[in-house]
Amino acid sequence: AELVSPEKIAETVPCGPDPEKHLKAIREYIDAGYDHICIHQIGPKQKEFMEFYQREVFPHLSISAEYQLPAA
Repeated sequence: AELVSPEKIAETVPCGPDPEKHLKAIREYIDAGYDHICIHQIGPKQKEFMEFYQREVFPHLSISAEYQLPAA
């Protein structure tokens, strides 16, 4: 635990509300030839995370998202 701090994690894992951080990380995998990428939320706010991705991230990628938000 001494080697892993919130700051270290933030350096390697796209965290936070900046869509560019998430897009950069995803594009690195796309550029490397991956055709399937798993996106997940580490924490309890799954619905909010997927709403953020549908609104701020997915529209900037030419990929399809299999996740569908439940009807309100």
